[in-house]
Amino acid sequence: MASKKYPALLLFGYPGCGKGTQGVTLAGMPNLVHLAMGDIFRGLDKSSPIGQEFLSYSTKGQLVPDELTVRVWRNHVEAQVASGRIDPAYHVLILDGIPRTPAQVEHLTPLLDVLKIVHLKMQDTDRLVARLKGRAAKSNRPDDAKEEVIRNRIKVYEDETLPVLACYDKALVADIDADQPPLAVLRDICGALVPVVPAKI
Repeated sequence: MASKKYPALLLFGYPGCGKGTQGVTLAGMPNLVHLAMGDIFRGLDKSSPIGQEFLSYSTKGQLVPDELTVRVWRNHVEAQVASGRIDPAYHVLILDGIPRTPAQVEHLTPLLDVLKIVHLKMQDTDRLVARLKGRAAKSNRPDDAKEEVIRNRIKVYEDETLPVLACYDKALVADIDADQPPLAVLRDICGALVPVVPAKI
């Protein structure tokens, strides 16, 4: 690939807005690959040097530094390319959970050709809290069901991740109403992506 960059779509939105659901659904398309940063972290070989480096932060409840986050992401993608699971000339990456800070944007800029940013917006934070409580109950994660924990996650997103959108050209951002039923959200996302995603089968 001449540009040496991975074509990518970025998923943004509050915790619980449906990013994972939509990302997995979109990845059913032949040339789209969903990469959720949380899954990548969980899939690390904890005995490897980079896995040990990750654990040195995560086991203390500390945020993983931006440089390490991008390095873990890059190692994962390069391994997927080497194994043939990702072909940069064919696949478009759907990134979920990265970049999360302006510093990560800076680290990723040489690596990504961002085709579109899907911003899943929810105006009703009370509804968002209820959705996250329900999800935590289904997943049997009682700590995640505490309202103060949920509202803190929402605040962290507003303080730390929302500013990332300002790092990109506004023309790249498609605001999608995530208060709709999932199929309606998917319809609107597809409407935003069809003009920019290469039509490969």
